[in-house]
Amino acid sequence: MATTGSAVHDEQSGGDPLTDPLRIAAARRLLLEVPGPAAFDRLSALAARLLDVGHAKVTLFTDHDVVVGGYGLPAGVVGGPALATGALSAITVRQGRPLKIAAAAEDERVAGLPAVASGEVGAYLGAPLLAASGQVVGALAAYDGAPRTWSEDAAELLEQLAASVVAELELSAAQSAVGTSRAWLEVALEASSVGIWERDLRTGTIHWDDRCAALFGLDSAVDLDSLDDVLVTHVHPDDHAAIAEAMRVAIEQRGDYTVEFRALREDGGTRWVLGRGRVVADATGAPARVLGTAVDITEARGQAQRRLTAVQRAAAIAEVAAELANAARLDQLADIALRGAQVLGAESSALALFDPGGGPLRLRMTGNLVATVRASAPDAGPLDAVVLPMDDALPAQHAARHGRRILLDDRADAVARFPAMEPVAEMLGLQALATVPLRVEGRLLGSFLVVWTTEHHFTGDDVEVLEALAAQIALSVSRLQSEAERGAAVAAMAQANQRLRLLADAGRVLSGTLDIDQQIGRLASLVVPELADWCWIVVTDEQGRLHDVASSHRDPTRGGEVEAYVRAMVASMSEESAARRVITTGRPVLLPVIEWDQVTRALPDAAARERFARLGAGAGVAVPLVARGQVLGALGLFTGEHRGPLGEAEVDTAVEIGRRAGLALHQARLYGQQRDLADALQRSMLTEPPQPEHCEIVVRYVPAAEGAEIGGDWYDAFLQRGGTTVLAIGDVVGHDTRAAAAMGQVRGLLRGISYSSGGSPAEVLTELDRAVQGLALNTMATALVAQLEPEPDDEAGRMRLRWANAGHPPPALLASDGSVVLLDGKQADLLLGVAPETVREDHVAVLAAGSTVLLYTDGLVERRDRDIDAGTEQLLEVLGECGGFPLDELCDRVLARMILPDAEDDVAVLAVRLVPED
Repeated sequence: MATTGSAVHDEQSGGDPLTDPLRIAAARRLLLEVPGPAAFDRLSALAARLLDVGHAKVTLFTDHDVVVGGYGLPAGVVGGPALATGALSAITVRQGRPLKIAAAAEDERVAGLPAVASGEVGAYLGAPLLAASGQVVGALAAYDGAPRTWSEDAAELLEQLAASVVAELELSAAQSAVGTSRAWLEVALEASSVGIWERDLRTGTIHWDDRCAALFGLDSAVDLDSLDDVLVTHVHPDDHAAIAEAMRVAIEQRGDYTVEFRALREDGGTRWVLGRGRVVADATGAPARVLGTAVDITEARGQAQRRLTAVQRAAAIAEVAAELANAARLDQLADIALRGAQVLGAESSALALFDPGGGPLRLRMTGNLVATVRASAPDAGPLDAVVLPMDDALPAQHAARHGRRILLDDRADAVARFPAMEPVAEMLGLQALATVPLRVEGRLLGSFLVVWTTEHHFTGDDVEVLEALAAQIALSVSRLQSEAERGAAVAAMAQANQRLRLLADAGRVLSGTLDIDQQIGRLASLVVPELADWCWIVVTDEQGRLHDVASSHRDPTRGGEVEAYVRAMVASMSEESAARRVITTGRPVLLPVIEWDQVTRALPDAAARERFARLGAGAGVAVPLVARGQVLGALGLFTGEHRGPLGEAEVDTAVEIGRRAGLALHQARLYGQQRDLADALQRSMLTEPPQPEHCEIVVRYVPAAEGAEIGGDWYDAFLQRGGTTVLAIGDVVGHDTRAAAAMGQVRGLLRGISYSSGGSPAEVLTELDRAVQGLALNTMATALVAQLEPEPDDEAGRMRLRWANAGHPPPALLASDGSVVLLDGKQADLLLGVAPETVREDHVAVLAAGSTVLLYTDGLVERRDRDIDAGTEQLLEVLGECGGFPLDELCDRVLARMILPDAEDDVAVLAVRLVPED
């Protein structure tokens, strides 16, 4: 499609709603019935005027887009593709919800489209057209050349106008269907040469259609001023009184009108006409019109009664055919068809219809037949759509199964051929029976049964009438079943989509966090009220003991009641409880009806039973939380009596949710175990610091929130042989077991080199870098090594801090006067493991008594939403606020302020505070 190219969506990707066959079919159905652009031009103009934009249009999307109306569009656009905005409308159809674009040139989704690049579209607002079938068939769009901000009212207004557009489309489709039905009726009437007339009782005017006018020798349909005009001009004088009297009685009694009279034709001839009609009342119940038919019975009147009956049959069958074609429900067909069978003198009738999809054969009887059966057998039970056995014992099943017509002239014949009919014939007073198969395009839909209470000899005309009725009945059955199947399919699809949405939501809830309590709590709130009115979730611990974890009620004010009940249930439930049975067997426990005896056995504690009774439960189901063949818990779902038990699909959904919850619970437990192990291993490598007389040293290590790997962050503090205090901190590149192993090696090497050599920080780092290369550790790391030495000839208790930095964040100094500075000095030297020949340099700072130095790894100041410079500024600000706190509390406050719960990197901190002056 030219207007929906790759700038918006990859047409080759799977799941594109634009290529959905069901959606295309729905759009094509409506497009075929579009009468013209006038209505859609008007609605587009209304949208443009109300939204104060220069352009608006209505576009339908079949396998290509078609503009069916618009405002402010170039000539020739209507009827073709939307050259300017088709791609924007395609987005609206794909997403199935309004599309608001305030500044198209700045919106990355559409900025590259030609219409936007050219400046033709600066702002766009689109609303999807949602057909009655539930499919998005197109879009109503409003757009302008200049950017603008769309309000919520504007979007809501356009959605309302979109509903009007859909209503117009559906109305056209409905009118087309009505037109088809009328065409069928016209064909039937034409075939039977029946004329139609109408008398308006308010104005007195009378209308004859073409066939009716032809009876009087007129060339085309006519409108006559009054009944008197008809009588004087077109009816033999001897018949005036009969017509007037029949019309008067019909109007007074709101009944039917039937009369035979002689029509005076324009050519001077006379024809006998049978006029039949029915009075139609207005909304107040007053007679408003008389609708009728006219049939030329001249030949029939001069012949035997058989000919007259045939004409009457034709008129009756035409009326019945029209009613059948417009029937709205299957249960209407039997009584409608009976009116046709009554032309043959039948007493009652019935339809035996197969349920769609190979279902059972069901008998639908006329009202008078039901009354007869009920009078003879008051205890017969429900008689609506009775299921018939699939055998050949009765004519209804035989004709429906084998597709052969059965005509039985008298009771003896019927009972002789079908012995099982004897009690039925006795009950109904049956003397004759006809059963005609109902067939559409070679498919057997069932059979049509007609019953006579007198013997009846079937003529060729009788058979034709029965076959004609059966053909029309079959068409109506096929139509109604197709509509029902389509409605059921739409409902089933909606339910399936709802279940898939629930499972998708459950997946998001269970994958959103590794905190299992949060997961289970959110899951309980999700399944209520989607699947149940209230629920509980219990899990087992490592010893197999059950614990209540979460619960929920559709009424938030009753959440505490459910929680209290679940605690009581877990404390007192027996082995017969649903939770215990699920944990033991690993299979769901269905409770289609809550039986109090079962509740008593499951809950021996009366207080727990009382809490359960107050919550109210008519039905329930408990499903296991399963992972790798192990039952980790149970989910209980309960519904009130007003809602009924969960259906099969809902139970399947609950089982799947339980399975996913079990996997999430297993994963969370495994993560916790791995996490604890990793943390223990990491901390085992980090020793407690010494506590020299001249200073206090505090260390902290915080693992990353996500993942179970041990990391490469480390700290160290020890005394050299000469008594100098050495402080070290570093971070090995990587975040896995290899990084942790490398960290242990680098830390051990640094400690050994420093202790044995007694060298300065720069000398220690230089030797460490050479050792990393010489021992082929194949790693890189940042490190900062510092030494605390007494300041020579200083009586104020000051200390000299000497340090060297290999690519590590600089130390932060909190002076005794409360000021905070970063000891960044010159740029840090190259990190370890890159170039061992690098010349490293010592830095020196003199610290007053009571000063605090903070060494840290980059995870403290750098994270995804904050660069390292901003993080460092925040660290200095936090340190300034913590100057008066003990060193332990200072470290804890810094970590609490600087690290988010979902931190992605480990953090190591080493803080040293000089002993303050006395």
